[in-house]
Amino acid sequence: MQAIITWASSMTRREDLLARSDFPLPGDMLAFLVVNQLAYRGASRPTELADAVHTGRSNLSKVVRRLEEAGLVGRVANPADGRETMIGMTSAGREVAARIVATSDNNLADAVADWPQSDRSLFEELLVRLVRSLDDSVGGEIRRVAGGTWTDSASPWDPKRTQPTED
Repeated sequence: MQAIITWASSMTRREDLLARSDFPLPGDMLAFLVVNQLAYRGASRPTELADAVHTGRSNLSKVVRRLEEAGLVGRVANPADGRETMIGMTSAGREVAARIVATSDNNLADAVADWPQSDRSLFEELLVRLVRSLDDSVGGEIRRVAGGTWTDSASPWDPKRTQPTED
């Protein structure tokens, strides 16, 4: 598991994903990471995003400003507490997030392309089960905003799949 985490979070991997997903702010890794977090979390509080991408809130504010100028995110009132601001993706941001998710899923599809379908299906089932168990252990709720939910999205290892499903 550690090897997968190390690979997935490596700068080389992230830079490759940023470039291949045609991210509209080339080289802006922090903006890329914020969009990626929003793809999986949905609209989020700035403090949650800052924590997720390992930066300070003032730095996150600058990143959000760049993303707003690019038309990828906007600020919205928290429906649970109208005094609080949340960051959410615009439709353009969701399109970019969908490309990121699809590019990442295609990496996985390529990695297991020569596996028998039964092995791919079993691996996906067990991996999703593991992620849900890990998430349950901290009281979370796995969501894939850009890619649909874990149960209703097409398998990322389906070679015919080119785009993630929408919620």
